[in-house]
Amino acid sequence: MAEATVAVVVATRDRPALLDRCLGALAMQSRHPDAVVLIDDASTVAGVDAVLEAHRAQLDATVLRRESPGGPGRARQLGWQAARTDYVAFTDDDCRPEPGWLSALMAAAAPGRIVVGPTRPDPIDGPLRSIFDRTMRVTALDGRFSTCNVLYPRAVLEAVGGFDADFDQYGEDTDLGQRARAAGAGDAWAPEALVWHAIHPGTLGTALRERRRVGEIARLVRRHPELRRQIWEGVFWKPEHRELLLAAAGVAATPLTRASLLAALPWVEHVPARLRFLVPDADSRSLGWKLSQAAALAALDTVEVASCVAGSIRHRTLFL
Repeated sequence: MAEATVAVVVATRDRPALLDRCLGALAMQSRHPDAVVLIDDASTVAGVDAVLEAHRAQLDATVLRRESPGGPGRARQLGWQAARTDYVAFTDDDCRPEPGWLSALMAAAAPGRIVVGPTRPDPIDGPLRSIFDRTMRVTALDGRFSTCNVLYPRAVLEAVGGFDADFDQYGEDTDLGQRARAAGAGDAWAPEALVWHAIHPGTLGTALRERRRVGEIARLVRRHPELRRQIWEGVFWKPEHRELLLAAAGVAATPLTRASLLAALPWVEHVPARLRFLVPDADSRSLGWKLSQAAALAALDTVEVASCVAGSIRHRTLFL
């Protein structure tokens, strides 16, 4: 029996340095991909074309370019449709797969099975400096099917039609995985298929802008209500949102009283653990830093809740 074939699909936009790192890692794979499809989603910064051309021959890659940006879901849709292989592996332009990544994904592959591998912050970028820095962590088969590290049988993609263009802001990968699973696909965890995700330095302003789009999760929840149990907290995206609303209600009802302080306590109690998760050396930072980061967490949670309220109204389903 002939060995199954696999393509790697990478969508990119305006990140030439990270793209160069990603494609260099693909060239080092112990199991060389049978095809590589690179999609430039109408980049506007200099250097993307040069990186794509520099790696095209080395990877024997197909390069597709969009004239206007359509978002990563539409770009990936073009990519997998151009790949005529048995399996399609997705990673992102800000990711660096380990040399054994593709081999480990294919070792777990089977017809009708989606394979997910772990994703961790890239040590090349150094430690996370603040809660504003953005990266990605996937530590288990969590139902999100994040495209930083996932493998699909092509037959599964064809059966469900691939990515839904309606999800152009958030959640196109989770929607695809959930539809595939509802159509009968299985899933598996490949712990050796490791991908490192870049750490993007951020500011309060960039973090707030990113939080404004999370209301699109309500679209996901409306289509896939089972996600309320599988991933999230029922009507809440995060327990911190529930705690923040409890604190706000307490302060509104009894401002600056013992009762209002007690209402705020659950949110406050979780701040140290949240800081340690987001910034591993948080315990060694100064009290002033911790207080400023706690204040920023309150601002980010508030914007997230407001965005979820707007998304709930827009998509007619309660999700906070």
